[in-house]
Amino acid sequence: MPIQLRILAIILAAFFFVYTIRLVRKDRAEIRHMLKWFVLALILLVGSLIPDFGTSIAHLLGIGTLTSLALYFLVGALLLICLKYQISLISAEKEIKNLVQEVSLLKKKLSDKDK
Repeated sequence: MPIQLRILAIILAAFFFVYTIRLVRKDRAEIRHMLKWFVLALILLVGSLIPDFGTSIAHLLGIGTLTSLALYFLVGALLLICLKYQISLISAEKEIKNLVQEVSLLKKKLSDKDK
């Protein structure tokens, strides 16, 4: 990896790491939601500091370059994150539907009592 690219990777990984910590500290995000991004930031930081380690892992897995390994890993991680959020969205939609039905029934009971 060229030294310029390595320096850029270290700077970007460090920035992402600090940014994830600041989001949690400023109460703009919850730790349970930011944990996966925090782990990703750590992996990026370690990978940018020690690129030879990642290259040897890529070769062990039969992948030609560290860049390809990172791409495969990130695509897989993003697919899992999308699936998790889709499941959360479906759960929230069901909960909202149930709450709307309960409120409607309570409103009907109140209007029946007033009559």
